[in-house]
Amino acid sequence: MASSLPVKAVVECPLPVTMASSLPVKAVVEYPLPPAAQTHEVLAVGDRLLFISQQTDGSLVKVTLNKNGQPTDAHKWTPTNQWSGLHGLALYRGSGGNCHVPTVWATVQFDNAILQIDPKVHDINSEPQVINTIPIPSPAFGPHGILGNKGNLWISCKDSSHVVRINIDNPNDYQVWAVSRQPIFVAVHPTSGDVFASLDLSSKIWHYKNDGGNGEEIAIPPEKGSTPVGLIAGADGNVWVVLLGNETTGTGTFGRINKNASIDWFTMSSAIGSTAPLIHLAFDQDPTRFWLLGSSIASPSSLNAVFTVKIDDISTIGTAIPRIAIQNTIVLPTQRSSNHRIISHRGSLYITELTTSTLAHVSGAAVNGLSVSETWDQYSDYGLGLKQQVIVYNNDIY
Repeated sequence: MASSLPVKAVVECPLPVTMASSLPVKAVVEYPLPPAAQTHEVLAVGDRLLFISQQTDGSLVKVTLNKNGQPTDAHKWTPTNQWSGLHGLALYRGSGGNCHVPTVWATVQFDNAILQIDPKVHDINSEPQVINTIPIPSPAFGPHGILGNKGNLWISCKDSSHVVRINIDNPNDYQVWAVSRQPIFVAVHPTSGDVFASLDLSSKIWHYKNDGGNGEEIAIPPEKGSTPVGLIAGADGNVWVVLLGNETTGTGTFGRINKNASIDWFTMSSAIGSTAPLIHLAFDQDPTRFWLLGSSIASPSSLNAVFTVKIDDISTIGTAIPRIAIQNTIVLPTQRSSNHRIISHRGSLYITELTTSTLAHVSGAAVNGLSVSETWDQYSDYGLGLKQQVIVYNNDIY
């Protein structure tokens, strides 16, 4: 039966600015979800609707949001069966006359197929309906991540170590590539159209030029770190990747994959960021700013946190060397929760915590009010305080 539960929250005042003003507070609030051993992907399906996958019992959770982006209720459904291994989620609006109809594509890793789902976006109480099932072509099996792009679905098959392309309108039009262990994310480069996949157990990135060939594998430089996981297209027209590290520590390192497949590597320098194991990342429409998700999934002693990062020279124009201009840390209330995925949606961040059946909502100055870097003296001197005698708080968004 439905229940109303208290949430767990951490609320802090904004980071320092040069003059006093009315600013939204920095807020991190954790919302309990229906229970599962593992909570995985999160996808914005509509302005006020999120989908969340819980792989260990093959379930989808629909979460509705209010006008401020705060979750208001959650309903759990099992589209096929509890052993399906439902995991990857991708929103695709179809083609032709159906271009305005949102469709969710999902991977069912243990059933070795992908599902096309009508999310019933306008009604939280309506069960999502499976309208199409496409088997994964042999020899690939164990689909994990999924991406829709220009009439094709790109699927990372974690269990067999293959990348698969399937034409949405004609599933008999497909390609299968064998890659090193084990592909997690697939992304299409917004500028070049090349395809990339993160191969976490091999510490490599698969690169395919969309030319009918076999592709190549780019090794992660050992001095930068290991275990690429999160890999997405960024708002700046490049693909970005993060490194998780090992069971002991991370390196706080992430990379920008340029249109020529060269990679610019960045490493955070703050006390927390420099050893952060990074599992995922998120962009909004601002190409100079994004968020990195730190997780304890591989290194239990590491912090579960979000790192706001601003890069200067975000474009590849000119000769300036790109660098981290601002970096800040947002620590989540619950630790050892194995942060898993992060998205930016309507001015808020949403984070799934793998082992605690929790959705974290990050808002306010934590998302859009950071102007001073943790590595600057002013931040070191004043910490999370505001260098003012009078502060007016704006709680409208919380």
